[in-house]
Amino acid sequence: MSKRPQPPGDPINVYFHEALLIGGEATRLYLIRHAQSQRNTGEDLTTGDPDLTDVGLEQARRLGERLKTQKIRRVYASPLRRTQQTASAIAEASGLEVLPKADLREVELGQADYDIRLLPEKERAKVARLIMSEGTWDAFPGSEGSEVARNRVRGVIREIVNDHPGERLAVVAHAAFIQTFVSVVLGLQRDFVFYPFNASITSVRAKDGRFVLWRLNDIAHLDGMPAGFGGIS
Repeated sequence: MSKRPQPPGDPINVYFHEALLIGGEATRLYLIRHAQSQRNTGEDLTTGDPDLTDVGLEQARRLGERLKTQKIRRVYASPLRRTQQTASAIAEASGLEVLPKADLREVELGQADYDIRLLPEKERAKVARLIMSEGTWDAFPGSEGSEVARNRVRGVIREIVNDHPGERLAVVAHAAFIQTFVSVVLGLQRDFVFYPFNASITSVRAKDGRFVLWRLNDIAHLDGMPAGFGGIS
């Protein structure tokens, strides 16, 4: 008995197969912002390395359940507590270990790393205008700067992709890191064009040195959680 022929699928995919990396050969990156931390809620503004909140721990658990279905092979994370705790929940759900990577750390924003509200009013207003007009990390006093941040972000992602071609990889990082990489992928001059939610997934495919954005700021796994940082805002 002959097999029934399979439907060919959407014919437009033939045109976009290589351009948009449709198919199983590309490396699939799941860029994840850490779950809600005590800094996000204002509970801990004194340390540079806060823990997750109870809400954040639940977000991380949901991330693990969701990514388990994607059959990820590796879990990378920056060395900080909030990313390590998020990554641990993801790794545990898939029977993996967390691989720390120092260059996945957050973009250094100088004075804004502490609390930009502590700046004198005139200086704060000037910084706010620069941030709006320039849209780059150079606008933040004392930051590591746009060029340095972009080179670091681009470099560490390329390194991870080159080490695991064709695999599915979870990479747990920080808001400004993810913002920067998305701008690099899209060829934008501005370093930040959207706000990454806590525990969000931004999916990128990579092959032969090219990157294609597939999903941006996905938080479907947080459905039903309280509004605000704890869920869909």
